[in-house]
Amino acid sequence: MKEKFANWKEKRSLWQKIVDVLFWLLLVLLIVPGPRKVIATGVNKVFLHLKGPGVLSEEEQVEVSDLDFHWVLGTAESEPYFLSDLRGQVIFLNFWATWCPPCVAELPEIERAFRKHKNQVAFLLVTNETPEVVEAFMEKHGYDLPVFYPGTPVPEVFNVRSFPTTFIVSREGKIVARKTGAANWDSRATDRLFEELIR
Repeated sequence: MKEKFANWKEKRSLWQKIVDVLFWLLLVLLIVPGPRKVIATGVNKVFLHLKGPGVLSEEEQVEVSDLDFHWVLGTAESEPYFLSDLRGQVIFLNFWATWCPPCVAELPEIERAFRKHKNQVAFLLVTNETPEVVEAFMEKHGYDLPVFYPGTPVPEVFNVRSFPTTFIVSREGKIVARKTGAANWDSRATDRLFEELIR
């Protein structure tokens, strides 16, 4: 082992040694669960500033049917919350989880968007996790976001295959934006979209 180390030390330039050490350090950190989540979340935060919400063309927009609006959600206190109560409002619907690095990365942006637009836009963050896990997570990070839990099966129109996935529904009940993956929700593009939808 000493011989291999001496050989590496002799044959590699200073720059190559630095790159090698950083590579092995990153590899070790990615194997250990705690740092792996921190690194993944950090990488997602960097890239999420490059992404805004994906607005759909009129042809791509999907109407949320009356049946879809009958979706029942629950609060942490197990009280029913009816999507139909939000008919005629702009809805920001985000499917997420505490164990999902892209979800965790975009939550500060969602929190800021929520603070700016909560009087005009209904924010719903939906998760399948237990209220105890979610409440501990929210308290730890100081978030004041409205979290809900599916009370009945998720309507097909909101069916998601990966987290996070976000839908923005217009007052007319059409999905005007759908974004899979983290996005910068505290952006001028999001502000403009909300301003346009609440007119």
